[in-house]
Amino acid sequence: MPPVDNPELALILGGVPDALEESGGDLYSVIVNVAVNAWMAGHIHGEDGCTGCQDKRPTGTDWQARMETITAMQPDITKWFNREVWTAALNDTGYSVTRR
Repeated sequence: MPPVDNPELALILGGVPDALEESGGDLYSVIVNVAVNAWMAGHIHGEDGCTGCQDKRPTGTDWQARMETITAMQPDITKWFNREVWTAALNDTGYSVTRR
């Protein structure tokens, strides 16, 4: 997993409400998508030390450049680490998560 403040993780989390809506509420599908993408983000985060991964991505192995690109695409990344913002976005799709 990438660190909690990683922009790519925020982008993944930010896509959950829309993915849930688009999948018709298929929580399993959404969780699998998050898990796979978070794993990849964690791998990419540590890619500078991974000799087998060099030159496999269009942006190369420059992790900082990748984070800057993601941040430019989604400038307000920190909002997705705020529980209230995320819950409101989820509720806007017509779904909610409750703890029992």
